[in-house]
Amino acid sequence: MTKLLAIMAVCTIPMAAHAAPYPEASPTGYDPYAADAIERADYAVAEDRLTRRLAANTNDVPALLNLAAVMTETNRVARASSLLEQVLEAENMQLGDVDGKAVWSHDAAAAGLRGRVTMGSR
Repeated sequence: MTKLLAIMAVCTIPMAAHAAPYPEASPTGYDPYAADAIERADYAVAEDRLTRRLAANTNDVPALLNLAAVMTETNRVARASSLLEQVLEAENMQLGDVDGKAVWSHDAAAAGLRGRVTMGSR
């Protein structure tokens, strides 16, 4: 099975309660993108794991997207927007597919930013 997308949380904010994993957590429990922690709403654990991952590679697009979801869920919208802007500055990459259609990092980040504009205007 192809990678599932954590960006689903970013794309569906403000409706997102949790993220779908990208990539799937392995049967051994290895969860490099903190998807399980995000799904449990354990944002402190997710933030720590993603921050450490980004310390090793500042251009890790899936980690940037998941950390943006965590920032949004913890009411740090400005930081989330900054992370999504970093994704837009990085090379566009295919994250996986949903219903046979490719999902691209730039589309996901742009959708997340549009969600913040909508949230801010309420």
